Amino acid sequence: MRIPRTGLASMHGRAITGARRINILFQAGVSMLFLLWGGASSAKAQEIQFGIDFTTVVPTGDFSKNVTNNGYGVGVQFLRSFGKKPLLLGVDAAFATYGSDEHTEPISATIPELRVKVQTNNNITLTHLVFRAQPRTGKVRPYADALVGFKYLYTNTTILNDSSGEELASNKNLSDLVFSYGFGGGVQVRLSRVGRSGDIALDTRVRYLRGSRADYLKEGSIRRENGSVFFDVLSSRTDVVTASIGITFRY
Repeated sequence: MRIPRTGLASMHGRAITGARRINILFQAGVSMLFLLWGGASSAKAQEIQFGIDFTTVVPTGDFSKNVTNNGYGVGVQFLRSFGKKPLLLGVDAAFATYGSDEHTEPISATIPELRVKVQTNNNITLTHLVFRAQPRTGKVRPYADALVGFKYLYTNTTILNDSSGEELASNKNLSDLVFSYGFGGGVQVRLSRVGRSGDIALDTRVRYLRGSRADYLKEGSIRRENGSVFFDVLSSRTDVVTASIGITFRY
């Protein structure tokens, strides 16, 4: 779908309406999360996990027909157990860039000797509540996850000073927030002990995350013709598979 830059207003309004609905659902989920944590606070032998990882986002289904390259980024997780039960509840967030473009051009037609760098990035963030089933003991601990949350797809264009790299201006070209849910699994392998009860583990996982329909851009979607800017807006479900490897601290 080819539309001029000024034609994005109606899409933006629709995205805001959807974002409000999802925000209400997410706030309700977060409230439930804190209630559950509060109810579990009196239990003994609780476990807290905090992790950071490198994440690859692989488009699938209709999303893969439009976006053919993977996204790469980082993720973080924070989970807490239900007493001695082999269950944990927490939050998982990841950010990845699935396409970018960079070029240098004069800052204006009247000042051709002053050049700036124009950088465009297509990004996706994934934020979910995580329900995890995992053994509480053992050097090797496999686990299964169920997730519910949202995906946020957005494209930014930034103008940078070509010599210093200083940001001069930035604009969000298009964004959309959609519902997301899925499942996955992984395994944690203890690397070393930390203190009396903590440890560090190598953490690897794979997840399949279904996503509602979204409007988004990809690498090459922004074109310039005769002094005007056009956006080739794409639309599809946003299903992805994520693969992650990182370090998790457990205590």
